[in-house]
Amino acid sequence: MSKFTVLFFIALFAVLALLSANSATAQRPIQKPGEIQKPGEIQQPKGTWQKPGEIQVPKGIQAIKTQTSQCQQRLTVGADTLFEFNKASLTGDAEETLKALGPLIAKAGIHPIQIEGHTDSVGNNDYNKRLSESRAKTVKDWLATHHYVPETASIKAFGKTKPIAPNAKSDGSDNPEGRQKNRRVEIVIDTCH
Repeated sequence: MSKFTVLFFIALFAVLALLSANSATAQRPIQKPGEIQKPGEIQQPKGTWQKPGEIQVPKGIQAIKTQTSQCQQRLTVGADTLFEFNKASLTGDAEETLKALGPLIAKAGIHPIQIEGHTDSVGNNDYNKRLSESRAKTVKDWLATHHYVPETASIKAFGKTKPIAPNAKSDGSDNPEGRQKNRRVEIVIDTCH
C-alpha cells in the first residue's frame, strides 16, 4: 500500500468522524447566546423506601457490643438479633451472630463464664424472668454445642430488672429503641480467674 493510499484512508476516516459528530450535534437543539435553558422535569424516586421509625436489627459481628473492665469482659447481643418477639428459640439469622460471637469468647481464653438474659419492661416480672432464663439457656446450649463455652457455664435470668436504656420516654410514652436495647443476652467473662 502506498503512502498516498494510507493518507487517503486517514483523511476519509477524519471526514467521516467529523460528519458523524456534526450529525449528533444537529439532533440537539442549539442554545442561543443569552438564552436561559429551562431545567427538565423533576423525576420522582423509584424503588422501595424504608418506613420511618423502622428499627434496623444488625447481624453478625455488628450485633455484638464488647465492654471490658479490670476483671471482666462483657459481650452483649441484642435479643432481637437472636429471637422473635416473646420467643426463646433461635431465628434463622441467629447463627450468623453466634458464629461471630464464638471466636470472641475463645479469644478471651479459659475463664469462668456466665450467660445473662435480659428483657424489656413489657409483661410481668415472672414472665420476663422465665423468658430471659430460656433465652440465656438457648444461647448457652448453642455455644456449648459448638465448643465455645463449657457445658458447666452458668446462666442468670434478670428479666426486666437491669435495663440499660429507658423503656419509656420522659413524657411516659413508649420508647421502642430503649426497649430494644434492654432485650439482650450478655456473655460475662471473669478474666481475673
